[in-house]
Amino acid sequence: MIRVDVEKRLKGFELSTSFSSPGRTTALFAPSGSGKSLTLKAVAGLLKPEKGKIEINSRTLFDSKAGINLPPQERRVGFLFQDYALFPHMSVFENVAYGARSREKVEELLKLLKIEKLRDKYPSQISGGQKQRVALARALAVEPQILLLDEPFSALDSLLKEELQRELKRIQEIYKIPIIFVSHNPDEVFNLSDWLVVMKEGRTVQEGEPEELFFSPNSVETAKLLGHRSFVEGRVKGVERFTVVELPSGSLLKCRKGDFKPGERVYVSILPFSTALSFTEEVNTIRATVKRIERGRELNKIFVLFEGSEVELHIPASLSPNYTFEVGRESSFYLSAQHLPVIRRRR
Repeated sequence: MIRVDVEKRLKGFELSTSFSSPGRTTALFAPSGSGKSLTLKAVAGLLKPEKGKIEINSRTLFDSKAGINLPPQERRVGFLFQDYALFPHMSVFENVAYGARSREKVEELLKLLKIEKLRDKYPSQISGGQKQRVALARALAVEPQILLLDEPFSALDSLLKEELQRELKRIQEIYKIPIIFVSHNPDEVFNLSDWLVVMKEGRTVQEGEPEELFFSPNSVETAKLLGHRSFVEGRVKGVERFTVVELPSGSLLKCRKGDFKPGERVYVSILPFSTALSFTEEVNTIRATVKRIERGRELNKIFVLFEGSEVELHIPASLSPNYTFEVGRESSFYLSAQHLPVIRRRR
């Protein structure tokens, strides 16, 4: 269990975040400048909060009330910095060995991360992906009780990113240490984490299991952070198998079931991938006017006018021959109720 509850005032910014994660891999997710990296530094002991408490698996790293503030070298933290922070005058082997508990551990990590052939090279002689592996090996060489990763994939191309994400999952399975990583990429978060902390302007706005948060955001603002794009207003008509929402036009839309009461004013998030291939009991049929089409290699993006709002829908390119859309014409679309989250409107 990871428990973080810290406050820190800085020039022009206030960090006041709190979360409790039972997961093995926790993602701090937010736009740039929201305090994600500051939170990692507080856990690592590189930033002293003014008050609060930090616990990792019942071990207290910081407690302002009890006067506990373990120095970084006693926290048993492995930290992978965004710029890797490798020592340029040291070889790969020497970088990994820096702070390592044994030579055997260094050899083990060089082999595990497939960098043993680079052992005598210097950081200036290896690629960005290789630097990433060296930095990760160095972070693991101290045999940490928690691993902190600050936007570990931001500088990598898509193929390297996918490869290193698989490596990170394998490392988690082998060493079974908790991981906190920082990201503002929804795909990374949902691929790697089993606990998600959404932050905004230095504060935690929602936390929980990634899928639960994605389909049950507590506000439109949180939904937008998570990648929701299109919203229509309505009122809850009833809740049984689905949440049924009455739209301004008077038509009814079956949506994902939630804890709502009839009459509540809500937003429906129409996810781009809510489109279904055919009509069933769990599917809505809507009519909408096509405004524009963006054709892609894998997906065609159809932008339509629905209930007075522009809505983005995705149709797999492979199915395009079966779906003919023309800009300016009204067309029928099938939308899955399970992919239409309902969000309570705040007063």
